Amino acid sequence: MAVSKGWYVSLIAIGSVSNLIYPHVPLVSFATLAGVTLRRNQAIVAMVCIWFVNQLVGFTIRQYPLNAIVLLWGLTMGLGSILVALIASMRPMFSYHGWVGQLLWLGVALLLGFTVYQSSTLLVHQWVGMHGLTVDVLLRIFVRDGMWTIGLYAIYYAIHKVFRLNYQQRLKSR
Repeated sequence: MAVSKGWYVSLIAIGSVSNLIYPHVPLVSFATLAGVTLRRNQAIVAMVCIWFVNQLVGFTIRQYPLNAIVLLWGLTMGLGSILVALIASMRPMFSYHGWVGQLLWLGVALLLGFTVYQSSTLLVHQWVGMHGLTVDVLLRIFVRDGMWTIGLYAIYYAIHKVFRLNYQQRLKSR
């Protein structure tokens, strides 16, 4: 159910700009939406772009320290985001049956992606001996990611409708 280049560019732009506004960009949400709504190669490129801007903003504007642990976190976030996009892009047949199927897969992909992404961060937490995430914190992160996913999907839906409507109007005017 890949949509026009407009959504592809919009998702990258929203993800990139959100890095400037929000210090903890929900990469799982962006990766899930990318995987569900774009072709697999587009989803991967979109996530690499959003992650790269996240790291660029982090090391320049937010002045992350340049050390091995911070680089490991960045690498984990990047690889985790790509993995989530890959999982979400493995759309089962039911996801091609209209908006309901796509929304159902979006929810399943978000849950799977969140589990994989947070599992990778928990492994890094254990490996570098930093503080662990509590269930309460993970739940808040999941709710936040869910809200971002809903908002991003609403934008996708609106863009999809506008482009489709414009395309249909152009066909009628010929």
